[in-house]
Amino acid sequence: EIDSIFFCPHGPDDKCLCRKPAPGLFEEIAERVQSSLSGIYAVGDSERDLIAARAVFAAPVLVLTGKGKKTQLNLDDDFRDTPVFDDLRAFTDALLYDKKIA
Repeated sequence: EIDSIFFCPHGPDDKCLCRKPAPGLFEEIAERVQSSLSGIYAVGDSERDLIAARAVFAAPVLVLTGKGKKTQLNLDDDFRDTPVFDDLRAFTDALLYDKKIA
């Protein structure tokens, strides 16, 4: 059952608070589920995704699909310790089968 879907309908020039790297969308999710996102995995393929996750104390994870390979090559030093997976399936397998994430 899907409880809700969250997305930012804005373009890059709209300067909204929900478009990554701003954390507004994550904050909206936290409010909806009435819980902190601290330590919750947030999977993305761009540094913007990782920045937004860190802003709400979520645990960023990089996947190499989409923009992920290019992102990995240009990662800021602050994100060098971010777990990296080939794709969402590889991350999900690690999560479900208790493999090492970090």
